[in-house]
Amino acid sequence: MTVTLDLNASTILPSSCFAALCLLFLLVFCSSTVSGPTAKKPSNATQALFTLLAPTSVAWPKEYARLVTHSTSSRSKTISISMSSLINRICDGAVEIRDYADLPDLFSENLVVYGWRITLALDTAWNLQVLRWVTGSYFSWSLVDLDSVSCLPNLKRAHNTSEPKPTDDESPAAPLSFSITPNVHLDFDYLPFSCLEPSLLELRATLAPGTSATLEFTTPAPHVAFLSPQFTLCAVPFLPRRHAAPPTSNCTLPGPRARTRTATPLQASLHRILELLTTGTAALALENVSNVSRQYADGLSAAATHLEEASATRAAFIRQWGDAGWREERLMMGWEAALFSAGLLMRWVVVVRK
Repeated sequence: MTVTLDLNASTILPSSCFAALCLLFLLVFCSSTVSGPTAKKPSNATQALFTLLAPTSVAWPKEYARLVTHSTSSRSKTISISMSSLINRICDGAVEIRDYADLPDLFSENLVVYGWRITLALDTAWNLQVLRWVTGSYFSWSLVDLDSVSCLPNLKRAHNTSEPKPTDDESPAAPLSFSITPNVHLDFDYLPFSCLEPSLLELRATLAPGTSATLEFTTPAPHVAFLSPQFTLCAVPFLPRRHAAPPTSNCTLPGPRARTRTATPLQASLHRILELLTTGTAALALENVSNVSRQYADGLSAAATHLEEASATRAAFIRQWGDAGWREERLMMGWEAALFSAGLLMRWVVVVRK
């Protein structure tokens, strides 16, 4: 009896071990399937920066190589890019932005790549430049005698068009005859801020009964304070271009200096504009107010893509304004679109009737 039991035990033991091994293998396989692939470790600062920017040569510009070294040694997991350096290196052709869809997150300080936060560092010189531009723009125009000058004809558009009509003389000091046609379409982004209120009052008094006017304009978001870092970011695409060639008599392209941008988009207020139009003597009736920021951003992005990818348009622009001017214009169009997408700027369409 004892021998028989020993033989049975020796026979059963290998089978039990084999079953246990099979069960263990099955458990390991199932657990690996459920847990999925192993998460990647955060990449280094170079890989994170490479996700946003692409060098146009084999090596990074020296300043970006130093930036990566500094960011890595600081252990803050933050890459802070100088805004001046970024704009200059893009215009010089040293680096390119890989995807302009990343700019809204960059402007909102929400861009995180592989565990690294990428931000923009604003130099003090930029704040001073913006302040000088805003102040100079306002006071240089406030000296104009508004009793003898109408600002509105420079803003006239054909109905349902997106570009202001060119005028024979865009000088603010030139006497202009004033007339408002039915269903006039006006863009106040090119109107100096000191002319905004007089022009709105003039429109209110001059618009013929039974006719309407469509007004388009840009305002800063309510949380963008004057001369704050966000305000400076918003001012960048409205500043005079740095790399555009001087205008020539045979210029036929809508280049960076075809129309002068003003500081009005950074100072205008929707509430104040509506108040001036709809209150007081000869007040206008408000028919519609629309926030078209998303559509406006999409239009800017499409125009920037066309400037970059349409070979004939790109070649013609470069002939007129140079490589640096083309890169700058492409950057500024994408920059402005990103400001609207990030909610830092807002685009409005207002329809009024008399």
